[in-house]
Amino acid sequence: GLLSYGTSIISFFTTISILGLDGVVVAEMVRSPEKETSYLGSALVMRFIISCLSMVAIYGILLVLEPGNKLLRTVTMLQAVAIAFQASEVLYYWFQAKLKMKYVTIAGIISLTAMAGWRIVLLAISAGIEWFALSYSISACVCGIVTCFFFFTKAKLRLRFIYNDAKYLLKNSYHFIIAGLAVTLYTQLDRIMLGKLVSSEAVGFYSAAMTIAVMWELVPQAIINSARPLLMKKYTIDYNEYQKQFKILLLGISIMGILVGVMFTLFGRTAIFILYGKSYIDAVPVLYILIWSTGFSMIGTARIIWLVSEGLNKYAKHFTLIGAVVNIILNALFIPIWGITGAAVTTLISQLVVALFAPTFFKETRSFIYIYIGSFKMLPDIREKIIKNRQKDSY
Repeated sequence: GLLSYGTSIISFFTTISILGLDGVVVAEMVRSPEKETSYLGSALVMRFIISCLSMVAIYGILLVLEPGNKLLRTVTMLQAVAIAFQASEVLYYWFQAKLKMKYVTIAGIISLTAMAGWRIVLLAISAGIEWFALSYSISACVCGIVTCFFFFTKAKLRLRFIYNDAKYLLKNSYHFIIAGLAVTLYTQLDRIMLGKLVSSEAVGFYSAAMTIAVMWELVPQAIINSARPLLMKKYTIDYNEYQKQFKILLLGISIMGILVGVMFTLFGRTAIFILYGKSYIDAVPVLYILIWSTGFSMIGTARIIWLVSEGLNKYAKHFTLIGAVVNIILNALFIPIWGITGAAVTTLISQLVVALFAPTFFKETRSFIYIYIGSFKMLPDIREKIIKNRQKDSY
């Protein structure tokens, strides 16, 4: 619970340090490949500077919010070091644009393995919580080193910082900075409010359920990252084909979300017992609710491709600000009554509002709802193609 409480505070600044560049840089590199060295170099410098400033701000906030809690400050700052190492994530954009995400996946596997090994050792020697907090920074450090190695051996580019390019990227990404902050607000505020209104143990139960609920997101996130450069390029060549492929992406994510939701509704209790033990039984009903919210979250993530391609970046912040307002109001109402279950219900409603209701509030974005609904009309065609392919394979 203490680790999760600290992580919730850090998350706000992690979002700021990303600067909303993840979708914008890939799109600009696809449009202007000759400027990839300056776009990547400028983004990397900006992220590192903001990351260092964020660490200072986190410490200042902890002194104000928890002046007497030295352990919380120590644990949180040990985790916050990861923000600086995560600046290397800028290099992911090159791998996305070149459709070489396997190297990013390898880097992630290596870092997670290193963190798992570190935690096993800590459990064996009964180490203090401070050492567990450091595991996040160790994972980010290892991932950053491996990513840099792959980048400089595969890309062989000399990165440059150019002020005008940095200014241009920020001009196009600030909408996503605000959107990211709003998302972080309504995904982390529940934990902060639980810590203040209920207990740190409640944060621990909620975080355990959330950790399991978001595990499957690695798959759709990888698909979205791989599809982003392809769809953005297709947009400039064949708009009808772009829309068709985007609908297929939305349909695939929706089907995955439904299947995962059903699976965890049936076997979520077993998953909690296996991973955390019977002492975490209070996390079971929370998992049943949160697992359905993740599907809506992935739809919102995929929608960023559509917003960037259509030049509707500014609406990203409007959607998430609407979700943040809904989240704050419902958390204030539900947490005092239902505790962690109330926080889970609030998250589900907030994700649903952001994914499918918020776009209807604006004339320019209502077409997304028609696109999303239209994606399900493609299901018979896709089913027919699968059957035909199976018949060909049988011959």
